[in-house]
Amino acid sequence: MNQELIPYLTFENTKDALEYYKLVFGATDVFRESPTAKQAAEMAFNDDVDLDSMTMSAHFKIFGKEIWCADSFLGKPVVSSLISLMFKVDLDDSDAVTEMENLYKRTVESEEVKVIVTLEKKSSGNRYGQIVDKYGITWIFNAIRND
Repeated sequence: MNQELIPYLTFENTKDALEYYKLVFGATDVFRESPTAKQAAEMAFNDDVDLDSMTMSAHFKIFGKEIWCADSFLGKPVVSSLISLMFKVDLDDSDAVTEMENLYKRTVESEEVKVIVTLEKKSSGNRYGQIVDKYGITWIFNAIRND
């Protein structure tokens, strides 16, 4: 059975969020599609709405992991500390650890995130850190031994 669990985020303005994730996180493989006129009619949008500024579906990759997103068409999304996304790498895979550390460093140096836990070696021997982005999403960086 081929299954995946893919994060799906909702933003007030996904078009802006995509730019943020490209700039701050180095998001790649960015795809965005606006609602069609037919979809807008089905969703009872006002005739004067700018469809190009709206996002029906989008996705991007960070650290090689796919994330999907769209605009919140049911009102303003609520920021919640309940949403966390974790990157987990094998501590013995030096290339993966370096790539994760570089991503963490990039986000922190952008000054567009809040550092919750500095990425460093912990007493367990693991490397761990946390940041929160401007949308309230917590990103966890975790390098552990896969025993």
